[in-house]
Amino acid sequence: MEITRISNDSKLETFSDEVFFEIFDRLSPSDLYKTFYGLNIRFNTILNDSRMRFRDNLSLLTPKQFHSYVKNILPQIIDRLISFTFGTYDTDEYQQVNLFLHKYSIDLSLFQHLRTLVIIKMTIADFSIVQSALMHLKNLVNIRFSVDSNDVDTTSFVHINNDLLSRPKLKRVKMDMCSRTTFDNVTQLSNIEQLSIVWCQIQELTHLLQYSPCLSTLKATICGLNDVDQWTQTIRGNLNQKCSSRLNSLKLVVDSIRFDHLLILLHELRQLRSLWLLLNHHEYLDTEKWENLFQTSLLHLDQLDLTIALTKPFLSINSPNQLLMFSSPHIACTKFNTNFWLHRGWRAKLDEYDHCVRLTVSNNTLPI
Repeated sequence: MEITRISNDSKLETFSDEVFFEIFDRLSPSDLYKTFYGLNIRFNTILNDSRMRFRDNLSLLTPKQFHSYVKNILPQIIDRLISFTFGTYDTDEYQQVNLFLHKYSIDLSLFQHLRTLVIIKMTIADFSIVQSALMHLKNLVNIRFSVDSNDVDTTSFVHINNDLLSRPKLKRVKMDMCSRTTFDNVTQLSNIEQLSIVWCQIQELTHLLQYSPCLSTLKATICGLNDVDQWTQTIRGNLNQKCSSRLNSLKLVVDSIRFDHLLILLHELRQLRSLWLLLNHHEYLDTEKWENLFQTSLLHLDQLDLTIALTKPFLSINSPNQLLMFSSPHIACTKFNTNFWLHRGWRAKLDEYDHCVRLTVSNNTLPI
C-alpha cells in the first residue's frame, strides 16, 4: 500500500491570511486570543492585523468575565469590531451598560468600523450618552436598543434626534424604549429602510415618516393624539407626497386612537401591500369604513392581519342592570365574511375567552 506523505507546505501556518480571517470570523475574540495569541509570531500578527474584523456579544458574561474582557480583550480590538452587543437581560444581577459607560468609561465613538450595535436595557440617561456617540460611527447599518423598564415611569420620555437616525449607512433600527419616544428633533432625511418603535404618539410617527424616504417596513406601537385639527391639516393630502413611496409593510399596535384618526393615516399610505393591526375598541368593528378604505386608497393591499380585541360586556357595580360596554362582535364577524372580503382572500373568525373576545380577519384565517 502506498503511503501518502503530508508535506511541510500543508501545515496550518502556511494558509493565507485571508483563510485565517475567514476562519477566525466565526469565533469570539475572547476564544481567539485565549487559544491562539502567543502561540507564535504568525498568529500574533494575524490577530493584530488591521484587516481582521471581530464580532462579539457580552450579554451572557458574568461580572468577572466582563471585567476581564474590558481590561484585556476590548482595547486590542475596539477599532476592528463590526458587530457588538452588550447589556444584560437580568439587570438585578449587575448592570452591564452602566459599568461599560461609567465605571470603565468606554467611548463608543472609538468603534469606528462598527456595523451592528445592540445595547440591552440601558437607562434613559445612558441613551443620551449613546446617541451623542453615534454621530461618529459612519459605518453603522443595524441598531437595536432597549431601555430598562425599571428606569421609566409614566412621565418618562426618550428624545430621538439626527445623531441617531441620520447615519449615512444606517438601514435597520429597532427601539424598545419602554416609554414615550419622540421625534420632534429629527430634521434631516434618513436612509433607514426598516424601523421598529415601542411606543410613540401618532403625530410623532407621522413627523418621522416625512424624513424617512427610504422606509419600506415599519412596526410601531402608537397611542394618543394631542392636537387633532393641526395634525389632520398637516398630513391630509400631504403625507403621501412626503413619506416613502417604498413603505409597503406596516405593523401597528394601536391604543387610545379613534378609528377616524387611524383612517386618516391609512388613507395616506396608498402604496401598502401588507397591513397588520392590533386594535382594542368596538368602533373598529365598522365594516363599511374598512371597505371604503380598501376600495379607495389601499388598492394594492395583499396581506391583511386585523385583530380587534374587546373586553366582554360587564355589569356596572353601581347599576347592576347597566352594561359598561356594548358591542356586537358576532354580527361584525358575519359582515367581515361577505363576498367583499372573501374575494380578497380574507376571512374572519371569532375567539371567545373568559373576559374578552378577539375578532381576527386575515389571509391565514381558516374557514369557519
